[in-house]
Amino acid sequence: MAQAEWAIEVDHVSKAFRVHTEKNPTLKEKVIYARRAKHREFVALRDVSMTIGKGTTVGLLGVNGSGKSTLLKLISRILYPDTGSIHVRGKVSSLLELGAGFHPDFTGTENIFLNGSLMGLSKKEIQYKLDEIIDFSELGDFIREPIRSYSSGMYMRLAFSVAVAVDPEILLIDEILAVGDAAFQAKCMDRLRKLQSQNRTIVIVTHDTGAVERFCDRAVWLHNSRMVLDGDPSDCVQRYLQEAFQNASEGANVMSFDRVDESSTDLSHVAAGDAVAATSAQEDAAGERVGGHEVVLTTVAAHSEMGTDIVRAGMPLQVVLQATCRVDKANVVFGVHIETEDGVLLYGTDTRIDLTGPRSFVAGEQWQVSLQFEQLALAPGHYALSARVFTEAGEPLDIWPQCAHLTVVSEPREVGYMHMAHTWTFEPKGVKV
Repeated sequence: MAQAEWAIEVDHVSKAFRVHTEKNPTLKEKVIYARRAKHREFVALRDVSMTIGKGTTVGLLGVNGSGKSTLLKLISRILYPDTGSIHVRGKVSSLLELGAGFHPDFTGTENIFLNGSLMGLSKKEIQYKLDEIIDFSELGDFIREPIRSYSSGMYMRLAFSVAVAVDPEILLIDEILAVGDAAFQAKCMDRLRKLQSQNRTIVIVTHDTGAVERFCDRAVWLHNSRMVLDGDPSDCVQRYLQEAFQNASEGANVMSFDRVDESSTDLSHVAAGDAVAATSAQEDAAGERVGGHEVVLTTVAAHSEMGTDIVRAGMPLQVVLQATCRVDKANVVFGVHIETEDGVLLYGTDTRIDLTGPRSFVAGEQWQVSLQFEQLALAPGHYALSARVFTEAGEPLDIWPQCAHLTVVSEPREVGYMHMAHTWTFEPKGVKV
């Protein structure tokens, strides 16, 4: 990349924090045990390098604790690296934490002046932009109230309004938009797209992988303090989700001070896109199970060529139910619902509807029941699966709400819930005279 094109340059950066395992509550103990205080070192970032071009929008992906927020704080110079260097070219505006740069006893208006001054604006410049900031925040009469009375969403409104009003060349955002209401989030995204059109550089940390695919030019995946992938958003999102779901099923996402050195870890299956191993029974079901439990579901999982709990839109998907029969039971029906994460039913079917007939089971039998979708017609996003076992007469045996989760990915950036197979055609109709 030419010298004049880059906005952020991260060169072999590492950052570690000391976590003290002993607390010395008194001054005497601090003096006596000063040289013997025990601590552990937590490596937040290890040898990370990247160059972000001017006008590029980059999404940082990774599970909690992978080093994303630390990297943003290093770029914004709130923290400084232990080794390596970071160079930034341009005015930086940051949205890193709710309430950062605000005083709880000041009113919203007073905090605009405080936060704006911390971002390098003069009092005159803030006064000139004050009405624009207040109008964008839509806080109304609350702008004159102390912000200790604000909700997290109101904090976000004020912080975002100030951050974009300073006319930044580089904007850093750390998951803060997630607390806003839907209408204001849409308004924020419109403002971010306007900044994109003005060739501003944006680095955003988010767990909304759909937003990364739709909004970002590039994605970077951090895992256990190291950079795993850097490239096309769709490819990076799909590989990140595949690995994240595999680690979750194996319990490997649990945070620890003793991180595995990725230089000795085999991640070839991530680069190759190998299938994820099947998940075990989901003990952490989101909903309350009901029914007589004469027939009990033990495992519910969705499988595709990409792995478990993840599928590409328009590709085959198999939902597998495993069940155990505790007593002799006749006329048993199995069903599956696909829902949004907040419980809106998108599709449901069962063996009675599909005329496969109710089945009878004998005590002690174990069965695997599979539902095959030839082409999954869901748009990219996160969904939930609910499984149902009941009798033909409607008696619930085991109703298991949101017992599995499904992520749908796609290279086309569709919106909505449905993936509709389609084509576009262009036909000349002559020239208008």
